[in-house]
Amino acid sequence: MIGSENLTKQIQESKSWFEVDKEGLKSLQLGKSKAYIPRELIQNAWDENITTCNVETSFRNEVATISVEDDNPEGFKDLRDSFTLFKHTYKRLDATKRGRFNLGEKQVIAICNQAMVETTKGTIIFNKDGRFATKFKRDKGSKVTVYINMTKEEYDEMIDSLQIYLTPKNVVTIINGRKLSYQEPFKIVQARLATEIEDNNILKKTTRLTNVHIHNHKINGNTYIYEMGLPVMEIECQYDIDVQQKIPLNVDRETVSPSFLKSVFAIVLNATHEDLLPENSSQLWVREATTDKRIQKEALQSVLEKRYGEKVVVANPLDANSIDEAITHGYKVVYGNEMGKEEWHNVRQLDLIPSSTEVFGSSNSLADVKELENLDTNQRIVKAYAIKIANRILHRMKLQVRFVKSNESALALYCKNTKTLTFNISKLPRNFFDNYLETTSLILHELGHEFGNHTEHAYHEALTKMAQDLILLALQEPKFFQLEIEVEQR
Repeated sequence: MIGSENLTKQIQESKSWFEVDKEGLKSLQLGKSKAYIPRELIQNAWDENITTCNVETSFRNEVATISVEDDNPEGFKDLRDSFTLFKHTYKRLDATKRGRFNLGEKQVIAICNQAMVETTKGTIIFNKDGRFATKFKRDKGSKVTVYINMTKEEYDEMIDSLQIYLTPKNVVTIINGRKLSYQEPFKIVQARLATEIEDNNILKKTTRLTNVHIHNHKINGNTYIYEMGLPVMEIECQYDIDVQQKIPLNVDRETVSPSFLKSVFAIVLNATHEDLLPENSSQLWVREATTDKRIQKEALQSVLEKRYGEKVVVANPLDANSIDEAITHGYKVVYGNEMGKEEWHNVRQLDLIPSSTEVFGSSNSLADVKELENLDTNQRIVKAYAIKIANRILHRMKLQVRFVKSNESALALYCKNTKTLTFNISKLPRNFFDNYLETTSLILHELGHEFGNHTEHAYHEALTKMAQDLILLALQEPKFFQLEIEVEQR
């Protein structure tokens, strides 16, 4: 146990502000997936001026051996980078470099039994006795070799993770003798995205124009967001997404923020909405994309058409008749709970879906139109026919019948309050007055609204009951339908 005087002396004599406890750093890494080990070493190689990156691994007696070798002519810019945590690095000045913390390889070395860094500046060995340098220097490039305890299951998981890397186009990446094929992006788009870059010795978040590579291949059925070829995290998306600059990440480089991911989804959807299948139009990533302010009008409109069809209106709950008319005309009626607040905001902001009232008018649209005064024979026949039906099968209802001319889309309208049936002759089919089936169908359709709207069970029950009564009338009293004779006699 160190006495207080000795401890004070040690603290006073130290020239460094901080010290790093290797075992403490090690304990923070041991619980993580071992997939981060090759990632950190490959990242360092890909960030340099190389044409080849060779990764070799092996497993024996519960120890994995991993080596990453490159052909960078300069080797390590500074050999101290291999053992100095958070040391300043030129990569912080360049958003197209993956490194920033100067921490990754130290996180790897912390859990090693032994490690060796060979480069053009010399060689450093880490083992149980500590760290020491040798005079051996490579002619070009660097090679980092680590020996780490792990289970076979952890080793297999690590090897599997290497199969999803997206190698840079100008680098030949070889993993255990197998060349990692370059994957040509399905699409490449430019966008301003959040990134991190050093300014006046301060690592700051900013935005920068960059390329986003969109890949439509899936490995093992999973998709990922990448930082310049390195997988960051699995995502629920139709595509793999590779951002060609630093992504704002935590120290462990394993997650992106929800807001960043939402922006990326919007960028991808803007570029791929034409390829989106209707059955995928409500997937989570699409929903996220349509809530983002970056979503473009054409993309959102395309998604809505694939989700709801081209004939779609927003339900106006204060105008039930317009909703009924929309359903009658084969429109999809969208209600408030079918989209979230942010998605609705974008739909309204971009004016993409009209309301049911905008398309089909208010419930009083025909009631306010002036009635025709002089009816022709056909109109008088239909008027008498409707009145007879209402009187006979609707408990002697005294129905009022009107004929109007209107540009409204409705063929007819029944008003329950006034017991009035209004026909819009501007929209009636040409054969309406010559076809008893068509005439009877429309009359029953409108009189059914005495009991409810199109979507209500009572409305459909009423139609069934009225049709049943008319059939009985046709069988028992055929003369009930001899309207032409009655009108001529009048």
